[in-house]
Amino acid sequence: MTAQPDASGSLLDRAQSFAAIAAPTTLVAALLCYFGYVSTLVRYEHFGVDLNALDLSTTELLLLGTEVVFAPVAGLLVLLVLGLVAHRGVRALRRRPGSRWAKVVGAALVLLGAALFARAVVGILVVSVSRDEFPGVTALSLAAGLPLAAYGISTWRARPRDRRRRPGDALPAAALGAIAVLGLFWATNNFAAAYGRGRAAELAAELPTRPLVVLDLEQQLYLPEGVGGVHQFPLPAAEGQRFRVRCQGLRLLTEAGGRLFLVPERWSDASRTVVVPYDDSVRIQFLPG
Repeated sequence: MTAQPDASGSLLDRAQSFAAIAAPTTLVAALLCYFGYVSTLVRYEHFGVDLNALDLSTTELLLLGTEVVFAPVAGLLVLLVLGLVAHRGVRALRRRPGSRWAKVVGAALVLLGAALFARAVVGILVVSVSRDEFPGVTALSLAAGLPLAAYGISTWRARPRDRRRRPGDALPAAALGAIAVLGLFWATNNFAAAYGRGRAAELAAELPTRPLVVLDLEQQLYLPEGVGGVHQFPLPAAEGQRFRVRCQGLRLLTEAGGRLFLVPERWSDASRTVVVPYDDSVRIQFLPG
């Protein structure tokens, strides 16, 4: 009599296989959404627009996050390749009998790691340092400092390859890995904010090339006179004409949630972002930039 397959075991195996795929995918999607949110938040804060007012979808945040993390991921992959090459070079030095280069390299790595960790501590404790530095210096120093020092100590000791690992050896390695991940996350967060500020500056400089919007309104917009080349003038009175004022000189910043976000073509600290509904309450004309 043939044995029947265990249905519960099969379902458990499938669930474990699904979890092994779904968990990393969910984590990557969450990180992309987060970094996309940070970058877009900083970008539109430059124009005085709260990100919640844009009501961006998850898909839009994912696309924005992909744009942000491309450079950090590419840089991390390059560093991993360089690190692997350097690790093989260190192993070759350790195999040479009587060579002291392994100890010299190990001591140099310990000093470098200690210096990076000290720089990270200064950046964490002194807010002005991390605020005015090049984005990500403190975070990357934290990510690389202690792991680099630990690797240098291991290289300097030049332990035999057949040394057995003790059960407690995994704990320091896990702690160092957690510090490195935390530092990389912090650095990517700083990069996302800096990327958002850079995109905002580019967008402000490119406003004259954005679509020009002409608004016919029922009443005048109360904006500072002459700001950014925005002009308003009354329309000729006519029977059945409910639009009384025409506004010119606004450029399209973005459209979201059934509303248009408009800015003057010459942006300054005194400028305003105008939000109008994208419906029949406003007559809208788009002109090429």
